[in-house]
Parts: sequence; C-alpha cells; structure tokens
Amino acid sequence: MNLSAEQREQLAEIGFIHLPQTLDGEQLERLRDHLEYLWEKEGENAGSENYMEANTRRLANLADKGDIFRPIYAHPYALEACKLVMGDDVRVSMLNARDALPNTGARQLWHCDTDDSGTPENGDYYACTAIWMIDDFTEANGATYLVPKTHLTGKVPKQVMEDRYAAHPDEIRATGRAGDLFIFNGHVWHAGGANESDASRRALLVHYMRKDHIPERGDRRQHLSAETVQTLTDKELTLLGYHDDYGMGS
Repeated sequence: MNLSAEQREQLAEIGFIHLPQTLDGEQLERLRDHLEYLWEKEGENAGSENYMEANTRRLANLADKGDIFRPIYAHPYALEACKLVMGDDVRVSMLNARDALPNTGARQLWHCDTDDSGTPENGDYYACTAIWMIDDFTEANGATYLVPKTHLTGKVPKQVMEDRYAAHPDEIRATGRAGDLFIFNGHVWHAGGANESDASRRALLVHYMRKDHIPERGDRRQHLSAETVQTLTDKELTLLGYHDDYGMGS
C-alpha cells in the first residue's frame, strides 16, 4: 500500500486526501457493532476520558478498547500520510469516535487540531488527522468542513475570523461513503457540520502528532492497560507512545 504521486502532491498543496472504500462491508459492520456495544456499556460516561459534547455521542481511548481498532490507527495509508506531513516520529495522540446525532446541534467552530497554538509558516508541521467514515458523510448529515491550503497560512482561525461559527467563502465539504478514509494535515482549518438529517454520522477520529509534541504521559488522553500492552506488537506500542513513556527505545 502506497499513496500515489498525485495524492502526495494533493496532501502537500491543499492539505488533505480522500481514499474511497478503504474499509469493506464486513469491517464496517464489525466496527458499528463494537461501537454501539461501547456506547451502551459506557452510557452517560462515554467519551469522558477526553471530553463531552452536546448533541453528540463520543467515545475515547479506543486503543485500549478492542483489537478491532488496531488496523485503524496503524493503517499503512494513514501512517504514510502522517509521515509525509510531519516526518517519521509519528505517534497516536487520540483515538476517538464521534456521532453527530440526527436533527440536532450546530456546526462546530473553525479550529485546527493543534490546540490553536499556531501554525508554522516553514512547513514544520506536527499534527495530522484521519477520519474513518463509519456512515455516509453527506451535506445533510453534517460532513466535515475544511478550508483548503490554510495549513500554508501560518495562522489559526481565531487569529483571523471574528465569528468562528460563520461560513468561510472557501470552505469545502468532506462528503463520502461509509468505508472511506479522509486524511488531513492537522493545521488545516476545519469544523464538523450540523446534522440536519434523520441519519447517523458515526466516525472514528485518529489524531496523530509528532513525537516531540506529544504531552507528558500523565497529561495524555490515551492510556493502555497492562492487558492491552500484552496483546500489541512492538511497532504498535511505539506508535502509541508506550516506549517513550517507559524508556524502552523508539
């Protein structure tokens, strides 16, 4: 599995790529079943390891909640894209699920996946995000908004926009089908849309960061139990930052 020259160029120039049907129907059904199992099991506490969001179902710390997620966060396409954006020292910062509930809520404010700390003007990027579409992403159900090329501006939305909930004249929508993978430079401006349909919009969100920008272990939102550690490969443990924590090399 390798990205094409065109995909590499697109990621560099406009800040994102769309990879159709990266998951097959059987994988999707297994993921849907497991996500619904976790939502039912965790109830009102679902997502609390990260943060809660009105009119939205969330799950967090999924690397510790089933082998089914291992091919997601370690997928070759996602890792290749991340390395193109920020070099070889890639780590998983968060692995979450998000479901913008039908007929509820408003679009998110414009933001970057860098805690709005700024965007480097010299291409020294340190964040990348993969959206795995578990349901179809449509304009009606709130497919993610992005503004192409904003990773090149050296700015974050709060430095430029008076109203970060307002439409942007250059915005596009990340529409696609269940099973598609959408990867973007984490410094690209983006916002989740409002779900104005009767359909669910479930997604898996994998946030990657460069090793030197990963928080200290105690501040992380991704934690591995001893049981999970025993099941993972050395490469997976490195990707999840375990070796960085325990001084076992990288």
